Amino acid sequence: MRKTILIIAIAGIFAACNNEKKEPATTTETQPKPAVALPYNPTYSTSFEMGNPAYTAMVVQGSWKDWEENKLDNMKNWVADTVKAFLSDNSAVMGRDSLMARWKRGRAGYSSVIDTLNAAMAVYSTDKKEDWVLIWATEINTNTAGKADTAQVMETWRINKDGKADMLFQHDRARRKQ
Repeated sequence: MRKTILIIAIAGIFAACNNEKKEPATTTETQPKPAVALPYNPTYSTSFEMGNPAYTAMVVQGSWKDWEENKLDNMKNWVADTVKAFLSDNSAVMGRDSLMARWKRGRAGYSSVIDTLNAAMAVYSTDKKEDWVLIWATEINTNTAGKADTAQVMETWRINKDGKADMLFQHDRARRKQ
């Protein structure tokens, strides 16, 4: 029995001491992606890389979890005083206090909200030197009369140099008429 254990231990040591060099993987993840010609010239940028994941966590907590839990006063912690919000109903709201008031009025019309995050990521525009957070989510709102509606929502948040959200573009599908 001792000899068997000794042989297994020695084999394990030899396996761990293998100095053989491994060739790097040749997947598309390790090779640079070729540039492609787009049928339009983007007016903002085509130069993005992955951004700061802490910004993603900040926006998901603030714009989604705090909305769901009706804790909108927390916006003071992560939204810039000068925020510009272009909302999915084609309205624009300027300033944190105005956005907070608008969202509080809207949230008061719901007895419950259930949010499901489909995807979220931070990106950084290398040529514009700007951070953005992109969120795709599903939201189920139940109004005070008990009627539920589901929406697919996309939000694009810009993060300023102070690490606060200073711009929002929000889009959702049209509400169903019933």
